[in-house]
Amino acid sequence: MIQFEPLISWTWAWLFALAIVVILAFQLFWIVKTDLPRSRKAIKSALNVLFGLLLIAYVFQPYWSSDSAEEAVLVYSPAYSKDEIRIWKDSLKVKNVVELSKFQGDGNPVFLLGSDFSQTELLKIGNKEILWINDFESGSISFLEWKGILREGEMQHVNGRIAAKDSLKISLSQVGEILAEAVTDPNESTFNLEFPAKVLGRNEIKLLVNDSLVGSVNFFVHASKSIQYSLQFSFPDAEIRNLTQYLINSGEQVCEQIGISKNAVIRSGDAESDSLQFLIIDPAQLSKRSTQEAIEKGASVLVMNGSDASNDVAAINKAFGTNFSINRISSEESRAIEGDLEASPFEFEAQLAQKRLFENSVAIQNIGNSKIGLSLLGKTFPLKLSGDSVRFQAVWEKILGELKPQESSAVSMTQPVFEGLQTLIEANQVEFEKDFIRVESDSVFLQQSLVNPFSKYGSFISLDSGWISVGDSLEFYSYSGDEWASLKAAKLRADFLKMHSNLGSVEKGYISQKKVSAWIWFGMFLLILILIWLEPKLLK
Repeated sequence: MIQFEPLISWTWAWLFALAIVVILAFQLFWIVKTDLPRSRKAIKSALNVLFGLLLIAYVFQPYWSSDSAEEAVLVYSPAYSKDEIRIWKDSLKVKNVVELSKFQGDGNPVFLLGSDFSQTELLKIGNKEILWINDFESGSISFLEWKGILREGEMQHVNGRIAAKDSLKISLSQVGEILAEAVTDPNESTFNLEFPAKVLGRNEIKLLVNDSLVGSVNFFVHASKSIQYSLQFSFPDAEIRNLTQYLINSGEQVCEQIGISKNAVIRSGDAESDSLQFLIIDPAQLSKRSTQEAIEKGASVLVMNGSDASNDVAAINKAFGTNFSINRISSEESRAIEGDLEASPFEFEAQLAQKRLFENSVAIQNIGNSKIGLSLLGKTFPLKLSGDSVRFQAVWEKILGELKPQESSAVSMTQPVFEGLQTLIEANQVEFEKDFIRVESDSVFLQQSLVNPFSKYGSFISLDSGWISVGDSLEFYSYSGDEWASLKAAKLRADFLKMHSNLGSVEKGYISQKKVSAWIWFGMFLLILILIWLEPKLLK
């Protein structure tokens, strides 16, 4: 089907065509009135009509569209060698291959090979279907993510994926101290490292692969509001005593309420009303009004020391509106956890918005502004008694760090953030006084989250690299293009594909369009003008 796409607006195109017709009419009238022979009049008229029609056609720019499928095209980066391109061409079974800088829009779908494309180059593809080939070098990190702003004591999670066939040792080091370490399985490329954030201010952690430096994991840690740990149990227990002592030695505010008989309760410590509330209780405390009031105020709750896992889970779900679910996985009375711990012979099922720890023996779920945790772990104090107080501390740092109560005002963002690329920032507050947050000298406007009524988010492009201030006392690190180059390329790809999918105008059915080449237009104009010039000379 023939369609038109004028070089100028439709109004001016029609006015131009009308002017050509009027001029052509005067020319034909003048030719008819001349004394030339009839044959010359016919030739001269035909040449002038052809020239006029050619001018009109050029202004209206006709093109042909058809529903026949276009052939796929492989668009590659100049970083690839001819042999590598030939291998991909044969593997994908495509005939057309072109470098992106020379791509003219022909072919659909478009297979993109490479990661060093600029945004300007990618926009040349238009609304074609894009199939981007992930071709990462062995040993390179293709995905990495961590928290950019944390509170003191909060657990930092570094999740990543590395292209490798062999097992690798991934570790995080700060001033020579190994904070976390993991060994990937052969052909298993994902890893997850976690550790508590203890150093206030700027943190620059080295990421090592097989003891070789790969890059820096930078984040900012700010002081957290004081937390009041309230331990409420129906009977005294060695586990409770050791946990209380650990919290006190860590400088935390602790109060206890331990029952010793039906009508006798031991109380210690003073409650701090201005502190964040963290309840550590047994299932017998679930029905108490004080527990429900603490939840309504945003307290975190850890339920432990249960005796019947199935009944405890049902009671917690009823009391807090959670959806914990467990399965029995062993006929024994207990099961081993990570070699040095024990737990009930159950494990938590995977659920949305829940986090599981220690081989699925601890589960955590957010309910509004509160965090609810349930532990099926057995006694941990034998670790301390056996002399492994470091392990005992690590177990409770992990559990308490994940359950750290939310503050009334908090800012969070995901790293890495790159100079020149868009990033998201999230603010959580009970009541928002302003709809913007200051980033360096600019203001980023915030939009209401559709999921959390206490959360707003905004997007911005970091224009500088290095440490950037947020608000009055926070900072985040903006990476330059030289740092984590493979991750920046991956983010650019993800942002582009997201934008491309949101356009909603990707061509379906691969409709092809053919325009008249500029060289053909030039040839036709030249031919007709030569004929017009030769006609009076040859036909005298």
